Amino acid sequence: MRMPFRKSSLRFPALLLWVIPGLTFSRHLPAQELHMTVTVGPANADIIGTDNVAIQKAVDRVAKAGGGIVVIKAATYTLRNSVRLASHLTLRGEGPEKTILKKAPGVRSKLRVDADYGEFVATVEDARGFAPGMGVTIVDKEQRSGWTPSIRTVVSIDGNTLRFDRFLHMDYSVANDGEVFNTFPLLAGYQVEDVRVEDLTADGSRDSSATLDGCQAAAIYFFHSKRMTIRNSVARNFPGDGISTQFVEHPEVESCESYGNAFLGIHLGTGALYGLVRSNRVHDNGQDGLFLCWRVQHARYEDNRSWNNGQDGISLGHKDTDNTFVRNVVTGNARAGIYFRDERERNAASRNVFRENKIADNGRPGGRGYGVRIEGETKNLTFASNTIRDTRQGPQATQTVGIYIGPKADFVVCEQNLFEGGTQQAILNESRSDHNRVQQPTGQ
Repeated sequence: MRMPFRKSSLRFPALLLWVIPGLTFSRHLPAQELHMTVTVGPANADIIGTDNVAIQKAVDRVAKAGGGIVVIKAATYTLRNSVRLASHLTLRGEGPEKTILKKAPGVRSKLRVDADYGEFVATVEDARGFAPGMGVTIVDKEQRSGWTPSIRTVVSIDGNTLRFDRFLHMDYSVANDGEVFNTFPLLAGYQVEDVRVEDLTADGSRDSSATLDGCQAAAIYFFHSKRMTIRNSVARNFPGDGISTQFVEHPEVESCESYGNAFLGIHLGTGALYGLVRSNRVHDNGQDGLFLCWRVQHARYEDNRSWNNGQDGISLGHKDTDNTFVRNVVTGNARAGIYFRDERERNAASRNVFRENKIADNGRPGGRGYGVRIEGETKNLTFASNTIRDTRQGPQATQTVGIYIGPKADFVVCEQNLFEGGTQQAILNESRSDHNRVQQPTGQ
């Protein structure tokens, strides 16, 4: 997570489990029971409508039957709150260019009175634009990221006082510029199993909406869930992350596109285990393309393209270990193609393998770019048979270092990598250790 906070000091993920009603893993149902299909659309559908309420009715009907398929017919749907997914559900559009779920325009107001932990209300300066049923987030300058914002649903409005479905889990003060705005995850799976989202677009209306990072929100978001698949879908223009999965097992993101989001493209985080991220296109996001965050382990990233992101193409950090990256193409990112964040040894992104990736043209004019940059006490990394190049000329050729090995990195293996183009230094090894095995680079 790029936002300035320390997850280790926050206790709120556990709290979220019991303040969100109905969050229990459902029993696994045999395939023959999962037979119901419900359609939703502007016409000629089981449920008629083009908003989150209509889609939610279809999801709830399938959930009540124990599972099945919701087909969202071709149209543009306005979301004023999250569509809450259910276990054993396939949510299917008719193609990402045809089925578009778009967040309603942004609404926000400063707090007029402090909104305290345990309260169900917040009094704002101007409640115009808010409405019952709307998804909102309550923050202030001190509680602005990670697990500290409260994402809630407005259930009623009395003057300028908003009443919520659940109590606030932090204090938000007027002195710290507390406010309420209508940013929320568009598609949200909380403690669900065996869910598929496919063949649709989730658009976050970024230009008019307040930002919120990926710990609790994204265009497509899962929390504390198992076996979810996001396939052939587009996550775009969200005022935060495109796709985010937190506290999950066996997440799969395949053949998706995530672009134009304020922060991260695809964000597996907070103990995401056994993930598969394959054949995705991730580009033009405000920060990183593929972001691993806090204990992403035993994942495989293959055949992805990550380009033109505002910071790094792939970023690894806190306890992101035992992952494999194969045949990814990482180009044109602002700083590094692959970046290892600065962590102490016990928390470093160690034991990761990179094979047959193509890393090119990273770095922007006025700064120094890197194909790979390894910071911190990171150990046991393998880079084999990768192609690292800068195809640009003159001052545009800013990927001056192919692989940078920092002073505290150790047991780094570089073998059979090909270096080409305008890269000034293939491998810059500043490690103080003699355990690294760096093969003489090949190429021109």
